[in-house]
Amino acid sequence: MYPLDRGRWGATARITHMRDELSKLVELDVVAGWRLPRAGALLRYAASRRLSGLSGVYVESATTLPGPVDIAFLGLARSLGVPVLTYLRDAQPLFPEYSPGGSPKRWLSRALFRPAFAALSLASGRVAYPSTGLAAAFGDSDDPLLIPPGAPPPVVVPRSPDADRLLFVGGMRYPVHGLDILFGAIERVRGEGISIGLTCVSRPGEEPPPPYPAWFRLERGSGSDIHRLLPDVLATVQPRHCSPYNELAVPIKVMEYLSYGRPLLVTDCLEQTKIVRGAGAGVVVADTTEGLAGGIRELATAAPERLDRYAEAALRAAVEHSWHARAQRVVEILGVAR
Repeated sequence: MYPLDRGRWGATARITHMRDELSKLVELDVVAGWRLPRAGALLRYAASRRLSGLSGVYVESATTLPGPVDIAFLGLARSLGVPVLTYLRDAQPLFPEYSPGGSPKRWLSRALFRPAFAALSLASGRVAYPSTGLAAAFGDSDDPLLIPPGAPPPVVVPRSPDADRLLFVGGMRYPVHGLDILFGAIERVRGEGISIGLTCVSRPGEEPPPPYPAWFRLERGSGSDIHRLLPDVLATVQPRHCSPYNELAVPIKVMEYLSYGRPLLVTDCLEQTKIVRGAGAGVVVADTTEGLAGGIRELATAAPERLDRYAEAALRAAVEHSWHARAQRVVEILGVAR
């Protein structure tokens, strides 16, 4: 439910990885785009009569509402005996911290969200979620089907002996993203004589607002562009405030951090805590300035051997939770022969 030809960014990262990995397992047709162009593509696909020859349909929802053609297309597929699996990726419009304001457009989106996605779910044979908390937000708390985000293939980039930067990848548009406590924590430990800086990789319009302190560096890019930054990176950081939505969300960026082979420093929101502690790949702290400052102190003064243990654990977890494994799970659920 997004265009996939405009670079890889937050909402398209998951489905781009899934598309690439599914194409290695099965013959794959892809229909993608915003609502109106997608509706036209779905109508053309249905008219081509290729739908009846499919072994399965896999859908990843957008944050925006599904359209009537989306729902009708899935209903048609099921009427032809084609298994349909829909993945509901988020429910941000239901949570004020990610859907602020009372404009008519936002009010209408919130009012229509549940019925629209209920219709999408009814048109699907099965529905999957990234976490039990998100499933409950959609009203599905009875043993939900989970397909969490995956991790890219791990990269082994040696850490410089004098690495002194934290790496953050993603947007800082909302207060719950934790910009205030992250900047406050860095200023606090620098005031104590600990040399630490922050490299932030964000899309235009999603970066922290200027002016920037001298220890801050803004970069653009993804994939190999980020890998080139890793020699100077001591640890990756995810400083989210533990708001109602952040407690149940499974951040794709935390899974991507595993693949970088660096210790992870995250605040103690439920799902990202599970990832880091389950892998033994870093430090979990309270979602406060002092909590993050304590985590920075701990990592900045840690013995190299300890940092290496965290890094090795992260790389092992990236292999275990690969996007390829997630794609295999989708194929198994749909019962597609390979």
